Amino acid sequence: MIQVRHLTKIFNEGSIDEKKALDDLSLDIRDGDFICMIGANGSGKSTLLKCLSGALICEEGSIVMDGKDITLDSQHKRAHEIGHLFQDPMAGSAPHMSVEENLALAAKNGGWLSFIKEKDRKQFKEKLSALDMGLEDKLSVPVGSLSGGMRQALTLVMNTIRKPKLLLLDEHTAALDPQSAAKVLELTEKAVSDKKLTCLMVTHNMQTALDLGNRLIMMHEGKIVLDLNKEEKEKLTVEDLIAMFRSSTKKDLQNDRMLLL
Repeated sequence: MIQVRHLTKIFNEGSIDEKKALDDLSLDIRDGDFICMIGANGSGKSTLLKCLSGALICEEGSIVMDGKDITLDSQHKRAHEIGHLFQDPMAGSAPHMSVEENLALAAKNGGWLSFIKEKDRKQFKEKLSALDMGLEDKLSVPVGSLSGGMRQALTLVMNTIRKPKLLLLDEHTAALDPQSAAKVLELTEKAVSDKKLTCLMVTHNMQTALDLGNRLIMMHEGKIVLDLNKEEKEKLTVEDLIAMFRSSTKKDLQNDRMLLL
């Protein structure tokens, strides 16, 4: 269980560019939750993920994981228990290191990389073979030479090779071509299901948010304006979601990517 209480995050405080990205936000993330999070640009989705990962520290509020207060823990310390995939396929791995070296670092949880044992290499091949992307034949290839889809798939394996207490996905398919995006999304759903992961996934695709996971959260101006369970969201269409957004915020989603996908 992860308990988020009264998080407030302000950028450029005291200046003319002041922006309250999170506004007294509270959220319970239950073990095994697969939450899809949607919202217009600037609604606070990515900021919330960064606060959970430790990349940002909030001005107010607390984050408690399994009874332990991690509010002020560093990103490095939280990385032992929280996985984080980003929109940019170039983030989250060491491009000049080989596929197997990246996997070894992930398996050792960032520990010192010595030599890779044959049993480790066998395990890596098995995990990569399950992706059905040919990565098991590219163990010695530098990660920077892989396609975006391959790299995101590899990063997904790296973040789940040791079961995290929380997996954060920040539009991790947005920069990929449609075919690669569909493949990585399929692999994501399988990894979350097979490993029974607790996952919070940001997406701009409203249909994806309706189709995947057991909860749907919509954010607006740093607040959660909708929190729907699996049964509630299965009855909805994208048009229903847009209508609920308008009803909750008294605003439209005009000129936003959410309406284009």
